Amino acid sequence: MSGAVAPDIKEKHEARVSQDTLALSKLNRWQIAALASICLAAVGGRILFAWWSLPPLESDFSWYRRAGLAAAHHGILSLFSSDPPVPIWVLSLWPPGYPFFLGLLYSVDSNIWLAPITQAVLSGFMCFIVFRTARRWGGNPWAAAAIVAFYPQAIVYSAIHGAETLTIFLLSLAAMAAVSSLRSRQAALYGLALGLTILTRCHAMLLAPGVIASLWRRWSTLAVLIVCALLVLLPWAVSRSSIYHRPVLMTTFFGHLLYMGNHIDNTTGGYYEAPRPAEIPSGVTAPEEDIYFLAAGLREILLHPGHYLLLTSRRALIWTGIEKDEWIDKYAPEWLGGLSLIAQLILFLAALAATIEIWKDPRSGILLWPAVSLVILTSLSYHMPRYTLVALPYFALIASKLSMNYTKPTLS
Repeated sequence: MSGAVAPDIKEKHEARVSQDTLALSKLNRWQIAALASICLAAVGGRILFAWWSLPPLESDFSWYRRAGLAAAHHGILSLFSSDPPVPIWVLSLWPPGYPFFLGLLYSVDSNIWLAPITQAVLSGFMCFIVFRTARRWGGNPWAAAAIVAFYPQAIVYSAIHGAETLTIFLLSLAAMAAVSSLRSRQAALYGLALGLTILTRCHAMLLAPGVIASLWRRWSTLAVLIVCALLVLLPWAVSRSSIYHRPVLMTTFFGHLLYMGNHIDNTTGGYYEAPRPAEIPSGVTAPEEDIYFLAAGLREILLHPGHYLLLTSRRALIWTGIEKDEWIDKYAPEWLGGLSLIAQLILFLAALAATIEIWKDPRSGILLWPAVSLVILTSLSYHMPRYTLVALPYFALIASKLSMNYTKPTLS
């Protein structure tokens, strides 16, 4: 009996996917014009902000541009060498995805405007991808596209030489693959997109437990996804392992952030210049140093569990929009900074309400579990307000499922 039921379920699922795909092509001319207007508004608004207030190259953004210029002048593979054209600590703290991206751009032209303009165009494409994904997933595609088009943080960060815009673009591709039928080819695309996202921003690794939880009953699909993601990460892992003479999957700053974010003198749970742990020997490599910081961070948590719980609660509240992003506060006008807090609060509450509504829907878990994994693990470890931006495609898609159809009570 079970053998007869399984093909029937499979056929129904394939028919639903086929109908979804057909429906995507049935936009009338006015709907096509409306979607094009949203995408173009996203591009135009970002270019306008960059022209009006191009953020200066400082801190991380300056090093990203230097790494991109070095990759353009010396070749992309120069970033893999043991003697790269930028200080090796730069590539020890950050994954190489964004420097590669900038290197490709600067191989065409090194103009400082090239990155903001390209990132604005990527944002326009992301609106279309999220629109398409929301339709296939059963959400409101117009709401989802509008959220990613006009989200204030996304507008500001598209003008910055930082990895955020590329990260959320790649994550939107992963989400689009996730809500498809997830046969071998779609699972491969999902894995490749996740691998590229992690290669662009290590924080995306916190999605992994949720991705595994959403596919734990589909081992063949999950295996294809993991293999494809690891294939993307393998060249960098081999390169770092040969340079540091020990296995390294991905060089990160996680140990530093865990230690600084949970130090006893930290009152915010965010970035804090804590004293360097005395047990770290001099001359250690960057990955080894991060392991020492990780141990020191765990020690802080075990020695001060009450303080850790207090900071974790505060970090969880930051997701709702109670704290302004440092770069928004620095680069954006005051009215836009205030608007970003309101937008973050509304988006969080809408996504939370939608999550409560669709929690029991088995199709929703494919996006819900990764988003929940990202929020919880970030809150447990370390947080900056801009991490909310990294989850934007997932938050927008989940919020698009919020039902707004309320029936009026009838008088008996």
